[in-house]
Amino acid sequence: MAAPKNDNIRNRILDVASCMLQEKSFNSISLSQIAKKAEISKGSIYYYYNSKDDLLYDIADIYLSQLYSDLLIWVDNKEKDTSLPRLLYFSLHGGIEEPEKNLRLHLVMDAIAGNVEITEKLNKKYKEFKDIFSAKIMERMATPDSKKASYYGWLLLTIIDGVVIQNLLGNKELINEDFINMTVDLIEKN
Repeated sequence: MAAPKNDNIRNRILDVASCMLQEKSFNSISLSQIAKKAEISKGSIYYYYNSKDDLLYDIADIYLSQLYSDLLIWVDNKEKDTSLPRLLYFSLHGGIEEPEKNLRLHLVMDAIAGNVEITEKLNKKYKEFKDIFSAKIMERMATPDSKKASYYGWLLLTIIDGVVIQNLLGNKELINEDFINMTVDLIEKN
């Protein structure tokens, strides 16, 4: 009979792998490196995950679900000012300044490199984010327009990822706060 699984070890594997993903792509990380950093045997990783990809899928699910949950908590908080300008500001600021943004881009890189399952997970989550952005934007529009709200949802996601890439490239000309405020003003006027 197999020993019971230990959530602490599983969480340590996830934490270590997630931290490593902040610095490099999953393709350049080995299970041996994860095991060494987590101070466990490589066999312990296989006890929880059948493959390296299974570990990546678990990390992606946890990370994307947390981002989505955080967004929902904020936009549904009746005690906060969630007017259209604040919604746009929070969404842009949160997405750009999110501490694990490197992880998101490494997941995107793995998807672009041909990882079909990560591609499907990211596309599903991006659509969910777009849908919540669009719904919340439309609720706050003076004249609700679903096509325009959908466009703004995709625009926010595209801007967030674009600014994150510029930040990771070290572009000093792009000042996040100024860019966010100007983007909010531009959208609000339209």
